[in-house]
Amino acid sequence: LAVLKRIHVMTWVAWLNGLPAHALPTCRLVLNPEEAWPAIQATCDASGTPTGPLRDAFVSDVADLAERFAAITHTDSVNLRLDVVSGNACRRWHRDCVPLRLICTYRGPGTLWMPPQHGSWALAHADDDLAQQAHAFEAGDVALFKGCGWAGQTHDNGIVHRSPRIEGTGQTRLVLVLDPLQPSCPG
Repeated sequence: LAVLKRIHVMTWVAWLNGLPAHALPTCRLVLNPEEAWPAIQATCDASGTPTGPLRDAFVSDVADLAERFAAITHTDSVNLRLDVVSGNACRRWHRDCVPLRLICTYRGPGTLWMPPQHGSWALAHADDDLAQQAHAFEAGDVALFKGCGWAGQTHDNGIVHRSPRIEGTGQTRLVLVLDPLQPSCPG
């Protein structure tokens, strides 16, 4: 697990927080990093996300993370997902079956993760809150999660995490997920 804390550089946070949920961009794309900026702009247009310099700064940030992630993972293309979440998506403790995953929550509560010494215990209690042992990322944090699909490791390794449970709270999350374009771990 590697985390970049960067809340102070995101000038568009209040803008995103003020948008109605239906105007938040949502997409699932496979793209080369140089295609990210126009693809996310098109997604914003399709979602009705207001234009302007704050939207451009947000789109640039997503495109920059896609480019950096592709460089880190040595891949020409990435799976890029922007999810608008108002329910309990990924509500159980789990490991991702990918070599490496980037997660950045742009709006709303951040992803919860379990320290490695508590990972197996959390998986055995996948539906429990386990609030005392869990850690939470802040909105804007960029987290790189080693998954169980990392070359040479068993399915029993990887960062155990889950989404915060927000159903019924009126909160809406905007979450970016980047995966390398390569096969996931075997069954």
